[in-house]
Amino acid sequence: MKTFQIVTLFAMIAASMAFAPNAPKVAQKVVESGFDFKKAAIAAVPAAIATPAFAMDSIVAALPSQTLSLEVQQGAFLAVLLGTFLPVLFLINLYTQTEARKAGKGGGQDSE
Repeated sequence: MKTFQIVTLFAMIAASMAFAPNAPKVAQKVVESGFDFKKAAIAAVPAAIATPAFAMDSIVAALPSQTLSLEVQQGAFLAVLLGTFLPVLFLINLYTQTEARKAGKGGGQDSE
């Protein structure tokens, strides 16, 4: 019973890690490099005035890249793995116990 409780604890931790946001690597680099937001805002003013409000070159360019969409969080991977593996083990155990009880009620192999 203790093993089941430990596995359940790890499954709950993995499930909660699946929903933890990852800090974007680009934002970390910007903060570490000492990016000057005031200079960037001043430089962006002429570009914001010159472009139309909702102009977009391509919808495809606005979509996340393929490498971003293929990233897998470790917590989500463990949650899916344990969420599949644990119920299957439970069903196998349930089937084994049911067949053992049927054999016990019927007299087992020596009932002839």
